[in-house]
Amino acid sequence: MRRFFLLLWVLLLPPRQALAANCNPVTSSFCRGLGYATTSHPTGAPGYSLQQAAQLVETACSPNVAALVCRVVVPECGAEESSQKRLCRALCEKVKADCESALKAKRLSWTTRLRCDALPEANCVQGPPASGLHPPPASCQPITVPLCGDLSYTETVLPNLLGHATQEEARAALQAFASLMQVGCSTQLKPFLCSVYTPKSLSGSPRPPCRAQCEQARTGCGSLMKRIGSQWPEALRCEAFPTESCEHYGVGRGGGVCEPITIPMCQGLAYNQTVTPNLLGHTSQREAVVKMSFFNAMVQSMCSVDIRLFVCTVYAPQCSAGEVQRPCRSFCERAKRGCEGLMTSFGVSWPDELQCNAFPEDDCISEDRKPEMLYAEGVLAKLIAGGFSVRGKTLSIKTARLLLTFMDTDKTGYLDVAEVFKLEHYVAVVRREYVESYEKRNPPSIPLTQMKKALREFELDDETFRVLWSENSSERGIDYDEFVAVLTKLQILRERFHANLLRLPCDCQVASFSFKQFMKSAII
Repeated sequence: MRRFFLLLWVLLLPPRQALAANCNPVTSSFCRGLGYATTSHPTGAPGYSLQQAAQLVETACSPNVAALVCRVVVPECGAEESSQKRLCRALCEKVKADCESALKAKRLSWTTRLRCDALPEANCVQGPPASGLHPPPASCQPITVPLCGDLSYTETVLPNLLGHATQEEARAALQAFASLMQVGCSTQLKPFLCSVYTPKSLSGSPRPPCRAQCEQARTGCGSLMKRIGSQWPEALRCEAFPTESCEHYGVGRGGGVCEPITIPMCQGLAYNQTVTPNLLGHTSQREAVVKMSFFNAMVQSMCSVDIRLFVCTVYAPQCSAGEVQRPCRSFCERAKRGCEGLMTSFGVSWPDELQCNAFPEDDCISEDRKPEMLYAEGVLAKLIAGGFSVRGKTLSIKTARLLLTFMDTDKTGYLDVAEVFKLEHYVAVVRREYVESYEKRNPPSIPLTQMKKALREFELDDETFRVLWSENSSERGIDYDEFVAVLTKLQILRERFHANLLRLPCDCQVASFSFKQFMKSAII
């Protein structure tokens, strides 16, 4: 164990390419390409505002305005001790004169702290660096660093934020964090490191990570590093990174940071990013998965086709640009209405913390949607267009949701082309059975005795069948839509039973009994 911690400590030492103790990467995009890449004041020198500096540079009122403003507001590391790194007074006066009219037109003013007479007259920088002093030109290229190969973006730009000129250099430097990655001390460690070592391109320049993303990674891993005698690298000091315009890395205005979903029940939905704390205040997905374990039985029983997504949108809410997407009140009501009866049979009630009136009615999630795939309304429209109706009566959206669940073999929440083909074949067979056997009745419906024969393959006992019949029949029996819905629901329950049976250490003698009990508990 001692050797392990010693090895981990060695691996966590900052890489050789790390910056000096008081130097940080230049993260302000308007100050890149000026011949230096590090500064002691990444958020602006004392008394200066980065926002005001950016406004002045963006006017482009003088060819040298960026060089002047940046070397004063975001000075090169060590510039305070060396006049050779400071701009000359004459250049400052020239820029100020060039910009006077442009600033007036934009109702801006020259910052009073930027005094030209405070700059040296000799042994100073006369202008932007000569072409030979420029850093290597930035180049976009596909990401080849293995750790960062599955990001939301596929290309990076070099040199990166730490000055690495090649991805091989970046990959070697990332080895310092290999042990932390294996431990999994923070879900934000990987996306943060990749945003520094293989950053996304912003107009040909590396896009810096957000401070909130860095802080979450440092908070999650800092205590472990301290225990082994190491510390967060100064080159990655979170205070050096910006707090504004962070949506591109999944960071919201309130500091929330999107992270991949690790809760098994909530994987394979239309979204794959969540945020903590969740809607119930759980501070980690590990805590959330324990709290939501009660709903495993609800989801497996399929008491409502909405229950899985609704529960996930609360315990692992969808995260978009760092902002939480909340479920709709109507969505909650559908899930509650479908499962409340089953919960009552277990002697429990709908949780107080999930009362539907607490959820919004607008700008919320009402169903699992993914434009490029077929969701419930799309399934229904497909069946209507294909003529899968009887005497002008089409299937309902509720039945369409059941069909989607049954045919969704890859558990993505949507149907692809192959699954749609199987869907149409299944509905055609059921429809033909209904038309040939029951549609001739007036009115067309299935009476109790014939329905019981139609469901013999599901081995329902009398009590279970009576409950199923009373919930789905009308005075004249069961019509076409209800017939498709009942058959599909029983097919889903049977598939789930057999899928779970494969994982149980039991023999065939108890399988028949277990199946009947499962169907009874799910239906009654």
